[in-house]
Amino acid sequence: MRLRVILIAIVLLLVAACGDSSQSLSSSQTITIGAIYPLSGPQASGGKEELGGVQAALQLAQAQGVLDHRVQLRIIDAITPAQATAAVDQLVRQDHVPAILGTYGSTLSAPASARAEKLKTIYWETGAVADPITAQRRYVFRTVATGSSLGHMAVTFTHDVLIPASGLSAPRVVIVHVNDIYGQSVGGGELGLAQQLGIKVVDTISYNPNAFDPHALAGRVADDKPDFLWDVSYLDDGVAIWQAIQSRHIPIKAAVGTSSAFCMPEFGRRLGAQAVGVYAADKPDATISAAALSPAGRKLLAMAVSSYERYNHAAMSIPAVAGFVGAWTLLHDVLPNIPGAITPGSIRAAALKVDVPAGDSINGGGVRFGAEGTLDQGQNTRAAAVVGQWQGVQDMRVVYPAAYATAKPIL
Repeated sequence: MRLRVILIAIVLLLVAACGDSSQSLSSSQTITIGAIYPLSGPQASGGKEELGGVQAALQLAQAQGVLDHRVQLRIIDAITPAQATAAVDQLVRQDHVPAILGTYGSTLSAPASARAEKLKTIYWETGAVADPITAQRRYVFRTVATGSSLGHMAVTFTHDVLIPASGLSAPRVVIVHVNDIYGQSVGGGELGLAQQLGIKVVDTISYNPNAFDPHALAGRVADDKPDFLWDVSYLDDGVAIWQAIQSRHIPIKAAVGTSSAFCMPEFGRRLGAQAVGVYAADKPDATISAAALSPAGRKLLAMAVSSYERYNHAAMSIPAVAGFVGAWTLLHDVLPNIPGAITPGSIRAAALKVDVPAGDSINGGGVRFGAEGTLDQGQNTRAAAVVGQWQGVQDMRVVYPAAYATAKPIL
């Protein structure tokens, strides 16, 4: 009997030692955090830049002594939903990480975050915008704006700036969007707000980015005779669609794209002069007006830019800034405020207490996560969004809102 009690005690001790992906806060131990990003394949450019922002935040946090323990990233390349889900399993079951950073792309984040939620491990989204990612999930947090918020930004800019400048009393709008969770979130946000504001959407064109004819799509747009186009595409198809629209000389007054194509430097590089004049609603990059930042935000931005350029030899792009903000929030505002073992539960509790004022983040936003049980649960309610415009060959400027703007829109 005594031997049986001893054996049970040993088993309980082993279970406690191997428990719920917890890692000690002791400075003598390295804390491992997972990182899942597309580092190859069609989304590699943005994935690498977003991961670079994460790494810059980690390097700066450890150089400043923000963390009283060592943190290392366990990085996994994932380019398909299946690979993203498998990466979560590996990180949780083999590496026993308490949290995972990711993922840049919504089609990757949706299954990965769902799997992390099932395994009760923190999923810390730094870039993907599809609305359902945080819906009804206790262990998922997102620091960037939602897709519907970006869609709202495109509509608001059109309503406040483009329509008054056009002089039209009843403008016609066409929405083009990919038929996945990303496109549906942004396009749905655009359609919903347009209806509220009385803007007439004459057609909504949903397409498969892996099997579509850009010239046929452009033909349908031409038949619709729109004044304005709102486009929600990925880079390759966004470039192809815009080239097809240009080739048909469709007389639209303005096009407003969104985060995964029209705003990207590669969009400007591929299209050159054809991109000039096009708008894009997205998260901010590192070139926003200093007026959008607090003194603390300006100081942090300078350090972030220096840290990123030191290791990446490039300016901070939109994904890089998003990656930095997400990782800095976790490393600076969450982990140091955990008074004990780092577990998914302790990270979650600390995250719900984060209160970074608007302007203190390097993108002009702040951080405050929606409380449990609310519609914004796990979503950063102070995330920033802007509209940029290609005002020269490979020259994107922020033009809206005014506090963030570095140039006026060329109408």
